[in-house]
Amino acid sequence: MFATYKESRRHNKLMKVAHNLLYSAYISAARSPADVTAQDVAADAFGRHQIELDLDEAQKFLDAARVARGESTTNNA
Repeated sequence: MFATYKESRRHNKLMKVAHNLLYSAYISAARSPADVTAQDVAADAFGRHQIELDLDEAQKFLDAARVARGESTTNNA
């Protein structure tokens, strides 16, 4: 049960990281949401929460955040 809780917390933190990056890019005059990359998600997740992600997992969270926002995804694989 504790493992499920930890996974849920991790998932929520990573989704929030991806959403925040997209939102920041959306309100920025110099950057658009299309410019946000999996590397940005991985770096921000480590910087904010000390969570290490590989780029494939970071891309999945970024794609999920884009879908939740009603944007199209970019498949960099």
